[in-house]
Amino acid sequence: MSSSQPIAPAACRNATAPRPKLEPSPGVLYPLAPGVEVGRLWPSTPLEPFVEHYWWVRWDVEAPFVSEVLSYPSVHVVFEGHAARIVGIVRAKFSRRLEGRGSVFAIKFRPGMFRSLRPQPAWQLTDRTIELGTELGAPAAEIAVALRALPSELDRAKLLEERLRAVNPREAREAALARELVERVRNDSELQSVAALASIAGLSPRALQRLFRAYVGIGPKWVVRRFRLQEAADRLQKGSETIASVAQSLGYFDQAHFDHDFKAVVGSSPLDYVSKARRSASNGDPR
Repeated sequence: MSSSQPIAPAACRNATAPRPKLEPSPGVLYPLAPGVEVGRLWPSTPLEPFVEHYWWVRWDVEAPFVSEVLSYPSVHVVFEGHAARIVGIVRAKFSRRLEGRGSVFAIKFRPGMFRSLRPQPAWQLTDRTIELGTELGAPAAEIAVALRALPSELDRAKLLEERLRAVNPREAREAALARELVERVRNDSELQSVAALASIAGLSPRALQRLFRAYVGIGPKWVVRRFRLQEAADRLQKGSETIASVAQSLGYFDQAHFDHDFKAVVGSSPLDYVSKARRSASNGDPR
């Protein structure tokens, strides 16, 4: 399989600076509460092989709100207040309680590509949050202070682009292959097994497992299942399909198996999830 760079989305082809990424963000389990704002920005073209996007959350809420997300197989660098942290892949459902007023700004790296900044195997970051050091070419505290002083999310993205360009990450062949394989799983809902993915990659299943563990941080079976369950949650939230039809289209011919996998990750059965999502859409509180 070729390790060439992925084709850039039309919205940001040949872009020299970050720009808004307007399509919906998959993986968010329930509509946001009033007072919570989110946004994403495409990277400039030279950084597209490494950065999926920059993202931000701002909140000013009267009552606490728990945001729940089925996260992608990506590493994030997250700035909040004076803190700067590296967040590895979160295997469980990610939950964050938002209270009062606050904001977060972050970089989402493409699968496999954070290793260009931190050479340790990616599995060492899985389910871990650690302090950012000098991976962006300057002390993390200095970058955090500079970000807080800027007036807009676009300005913050531009500053982080400057830091990334300065460290000049290199695209390793194995990392690029891992990235492309994850993208293949994300974009092809009919790809439902590790054996099929290994065949596409021209690797044995064990070699594929080693590649994913070293560069993505998680095994290919988890990646396949996570994308299919993200798709299931998104489709069920839209409410135009039955649970049985969604399960069957994603390769679950036994609905009990689908119900088990869905509940293990989302925390509720598909039927309960649909009910909560509908209540959320009508009154702003899924719980």
